[in-house]
Amino acid sequence: MKKINIILALLLSLTSLGYAQNSILEARAMPVGSVVTVKGIATNGSELGIIRYLQDETAGIAAYGSMVSVVNRGDSITVTGTLKIYNQLLEIDPVTSVIVRSTGNPLPDPIVLTPAQISEPYEGMLVKVNGVLFNDAGQNFTGNKLYTFTANNETGSIYIKNGQDFVGTPIPSSPVNLTAICSQFDYSNPNGGYQLLPRDLNDIFIPSSIYLEGALNNANFTKTSLDFNWSTNISGSTEMFFGPTSELVEANYTSSTGGSTTHEINLSGLNAGEITWVKAFSVSGSDTAFSSVIPFATISNSSGDIKAYFNSPVDVSYSHGVDAIYLPSTMDDTLINYIDRAKYTIDFTIYNFNNSGISNISDALKNATNRGVRVRVIGCGTTANLGINELIGSNVHVLIAPGSSERNGIMHNKFIVFDAQSNDPNDPLVWTGSTNFTDGQINLDANNVIIVQDQSLARAYQIEFEEMWGSYNDEPNSANAKFGFTKKNNTPHEFMINGKRVECYFSPSDGVNNRIVEVINTSDNDLSIATMLMTRIEMANAIAERKSEGVAVNVITNAESGNTAAVNTVLTEALSTHFTFDNVSNGLMHHKFMIVDQGDASSDPMVFTGSHNWSAAANNDNDENTLIFHDDTLANIYYQHFVKRFVDNQGVLFDLTTPPTAVNDIVETYINQLITVEVLLNDINEAPVTLSIEQPATQGNSYIPFANQNVISYMPNEGFFGTDSVIYKIAYQADPSLFSTAKIYVTVINNSSISELNGHSVLKIIPNPAKNVIHIPLSTMMDGKATITIFDLFGKQRFTVNLQGNEKEFYLNLAGVGIESGIYTVVLEEDNKLSTSRLIITD
Repeated sequence: MKKINIILALLLSLTSLGYAQNSILEARAMPVGSVVTVKGIATNGSELGIIRYLQDETAGIAAYGSMVSVVNRGDSITVTGTLKIYNQLLEIDPVTSVIVRSTGNPLPDPIVLTPAQISEPYEGMLVKVNGVLFNDAGQNFTGNKLYTFTANNETGSIYIKNGQDFVGTPIPSSPVNLTAICSQFDYSNPNGGYQLLPRDLNDIFIPSSIYLEGALNNANFTKTSLDFNWSTNISGSTEMFFGPTSELVEANYTSSTGGSTTHEINLSGLNAGEITWVKAFSVSGSDTAFSSVIPFATISNSSGDIKAYFNSPVDVSYSHGVDAIYLPSTMDDTLINYIDRAKYTIDFTIYNFNNSGISNISDALKNATNRGVRVRVIGCGTTANLGINELIGSNVHVLIAPGSSERNGIMHNKFIVFDAQSNDPNDPLVWTGSTNFTDGQINLDANNVIIVQDQSLARAYQIEFEEMWGSYNDEPNSANAKFGFTKKNNTPHEFMINGKRVECYFSPSDGVNNRIVEVINTSDNDLSIATMLMTRIEMANAIAERKSEGVAVNVITNAESGNTAAVNTVLTEALSTHFTFDNVSNGLMHHKFMIVDQGDASSDPMVFTGSHNWSAAANNDNDENTLIFHDDTLANIYYQHFVKRFVDNQGVLFDLTTPPTAVNDIVETYINQLITVEVLLNDINEAPVTLSIEQPATQGNSYIPFANQNVISYMPNEGFFGTDSVIYKIAYQADPSLFSTAKIYVTVINNSSISELNGHSVLKIIPNPAKNVIHIPLSTMMDGKATITIFDLFGKQRFTVNLQGNEKEFYLNLAGVGIESGIYTVVLEEDNKLSTSRLIITD
């Protein structure tokens, strides 16, 4: 027994020491795929998810996977696993062994670097950068977002994850000393994507004695004024610089009563439709707390007219008074009409542009330059953009965004700015939405376009355009052009257009995914989402939560494969038949819109639309634009299209508690002549139904054609004329237990010279036309019990009565049963024998 215990101990020892321990520096030098064992101090805990960074006296490295989730900051650990490169980050994954040797150890001192020194030798190590100024200072941190900063006249970036305590807190406006873990994330460039990962708010230290405690707040704005307030940690002065551009922000100065921690300033005497850049500051002793330089817009004198167009069908039966506009295969011509009306400038950004199969937009742009209009065009460097190639050599100014080898992400915008700087406030326009300018996007795929006539908004979009353009001039400056994460949050976000609040955001600088979740969370009554794809679980969770709170939620995405499996699981479990894929309609469902509370005008109805897909790439890498309209009329307009697309693709709009209503049909045909009955036209159903025949015709062939499963065809038997019937059934596809049946009454008319065949009978009604009372003689019509039924022209049953076999006459007071003037069909049915007649009732 003793020998056995010794052998087991040796085996356990060999198992735990199966791989020689390496220093982290030695491990980093080994080939990918090597199995390594390293020891070090963990420099983070769960705040960064299921990744842990560990560091020894030689280097640092990441270890990834659920096995390291037991590790806390300050633990001394030994990790065994396989080396792997994940988006250029060297990490140990999978991890096969983790040993926590001790806890609560002091962390390594951070290495002080400048941004330019952040590189491979320091990957995985704790570092420190002093004098950091964030480009988005004065805003609030959002999760899953990259933020850029400057220090020592060099540029760097940090990444904030959802769930960290930074989220929702203000980005410091004053210089800070930043401690963080050096990491890397880049899809293709092994020498790019270095980023710092601060772990919690303690990693950001503000050395100044006074600082802003929150973002600078634009409390109110009018056509001629902007009101601001902010707070500081200690008392200080209340002062502000302001100017017409970011470069000229210190052109003007104003101040207000200071000596407090709360500060208010009013800028008056401004111009309508103007963008003003401001920098607020408070002084205490020798220290000064600055806000970032931020632009704000006054209300314009523009008309504020907003037009929305859809290139796939709408259902105006859901209109609240303003019908949605369906433009099949004509969005290209609509755009050309706007181009032809431009007076001074066109700033044109497009992800994909090809004139094949559509009207020639390139020619329209060239014609505009011939009229003296300045035309600047930005295209994406990752698509062919043959339409832009047609502009080369003309007077159109063109810039192609960086290609896939030069950046992460794509230039995915689809916006055009017309006459932004015109002195006439009714000239500027913004065209945006989900539509690219290609044959498929305009003539097949479901898309929306929204056009806004507002000077302030047009000027905000022009700021974004010129940041990518790299200059304010006719020609671009590619060396100064900013795309993707290098762009700043430097446009106004709040507008008042024709009395309605409008929000404007650009990606990746403005944290749009976080705004998506915030907008979802505002829904109180109903929530309708049509988005090409959804890959973020936080969005799905927010949608599911609103459903659990009683909100009527309906969601359609283009395809199951476009979403992550986790998103599909959450939405399917939460929404069931209220979540569907665009598998029936032709083309892509390319929208990226959301409608909030269109069914309750008192609950701040909203439309969220633009080019931004609901993904991490759109939020972190791509150039995108988004508008949010607080407008009940526009919300209903978008809803009219949503309902059509959603229901056509077998989505269930309302919870099904009662069966559909099948309504009888009355039709006529002639001897040997086929008739097809659109039985669903007058039926009442709230969701897609399945049609079937319950009782076929006895004097002909009744069937549902393969080519159209929503109709019933009837062919009378050779030579037959008289009456026949078919009973059909409709059942909800989502719940077949909810069904209804109805009857098709068929009269086959003798259009030959033969006067009468087998048992054919015509019901006699006296008088006909009638006013008040009708008389139907029954003496020759009945042998037993029978039923008389009156149907209107829509097949709806208006009156029915059961008769006994001994009744010889039947009289009916029409007014007494509520039958008004009109044309009706009267049917006497006895043992499957039918007698029918038209009845005309006059006033």
